[in-house]
Amino acid sequence: MPMPSPYTRGVLILPPGHAETMRLRPLSTRERRLIAGVLALVAALVVGLVISFSSGGKSSAHGCIYLTVPAATGAEQIDSCGTQARSICASTATPGAFAPAAARSIAAECRKAGLPTPAAPAS
Repeated sequence: MPMPSPYTRGVLILPPGHAETMRLRPLSTRERRLIAGVLALVAALVVGLVISFSSGGKSSAHGCIYLTVPAATGAEQIDSCGTQARSICASTATPGAFAPAAARSIAAECRKAGLPTPAAPAS
């Protein structure tokens, strides 16, 4: 492979008039509208993401329990307040009412909501 001449090493030779053809021309109305539309779409996407990340979902508090209990055949969503929530919390220690893991999850959410839970039966 021949070595480049020391005089042309790293030199890019451009055709005459190249600088004039590469100057930026003013944007047309259509191009400005396209850029404005893309920027508006990006801004709307950013606002949507900020809102979705800043707003939390439901949680257990103030006498209401909310949780999703997984099971082998699907999941059960528990969203209860007041008397119904107290009844669910009271039944966590009842044998056969809930699977052991589900009963522990429900009891934890009941405590978070400030509702009483019975002591777990000795096994």
